[in-house]
Amino acid sequence: METLFSLLLLTTLYGLTFLSLFPDKYLRKISHFNHHKNVPEYLKFSLSTPIFFSFLMGYTLASAMLYFIAV
Repeated sequence: METLFSLLLLTTLYGLTFLSLFPDKYLRKISHFNHHKNVPEYLKFSLSTPIFFSFLMGYTLASAMLYFIAV
């Protein structure tokens, strides 16, 4: 049980760390429609790809750390 909790905690921690390292230019959508119209700022950002890859890298790092330390 503590291994699962450690995996979830470390995945969240590393995923948010990697997400904070993504530059702003990669988070912006490439859309002529959104940038030349009066749309709210939060619609001009696309977070689905950075969130997926940051948590994937976080899970990979957390599972590797738990494998080498806990086992």
